[in-house]
Amino acid sequence: MKKNIFGVAVLMLVLLASCNKKETTVTVWTLDLSKAETTITFDENGIWSDLYNTEVGNIDAGAFEFQHEAAVSSYVYEGETFNYPYYMGFAVSKNDKADALIPESAITKGGVSGQGTPYLTCYWGDYYDFESSEFNRTSDIIFSSADSYAPQAVYVTNTAQVVSTLKNGGTYGARAFKEGDYFLLTVKALNEHHEVIEGNEVKYYLADFRDGKTYICEDWAKVDLTPLGGCYGLTFSMETTDTNPYGALTPTYFALDALSVIPVWAK
Repeated sequence: MKKNIFGVAVLMLVLLASCNKKETTVTVWTLDLSKAETTITFDENGIWSDLYNTEVGNIDAGAFEFQHEAAVSSYVYEGETFNYPYYMGFAVSKNDKADALIPESAITKGGVSGQGTPYLTCYWGDYYDFESSEFNRTSDIIFSSADSYAPQAVYVTNTAQVVSTLKNGGTYGARAFKEGDYFLLTVKALNEHHEVIEGNEVKYYLADFRDGKTYICEDWAKVDLTPLGGCYGLTFSMETTDTNPYGALTPTYFALDALSVIPVWAK
């Protein structure tokens, strides 16, 4: 009988402890382009219709603001003016053909959720600096709240054009990769003034031909961003071993999806 009473007492203590234990729920915010505040329409190739629209600025999607800036370059030839539209930063795409002729086409033919689902591509400029831009860089993501966030992870991959160039060479003198080459994506955190926080960075090789490897990223790769800690945004940069005196010859595009962060106040 004493054993039974002791057993019941222990059970009651366990149940009481369980009831008093505080349950904590971590709020993770993950990019969902289907719920973007910016109106996104697509052309026949599944590319954002406003890609070159100079009246449309950054892309707002949930907790994130993706830098996008379109402009027009004009030049005169034999008395005639020609206009050349271009953009820097992020674009939305749902191209599902992995078309190497379309720079905004991911090699995966779709986002993390599957073929034909939307994702982001980014054109990083190693020599552009928009004086009109609050970012002063070409590939920033600003967290849309005044509070800081703790980045958790992001999925990245190559565009079809980049993969084709790495394997076969491409335009403007770009060559196929060989032993010793690499194509590197670097992520850094931004402070409340949108300045780069030096010291912490995350690197991912979109292609790596060093030490006998022949790796080219052709699927969505999950990149751990937790080493960056709490911050107010992210900025991306790229590095390739295929360059000339004017800059990178490898097309400086990459694709991005499913960025996830934890609001610091919700941890």
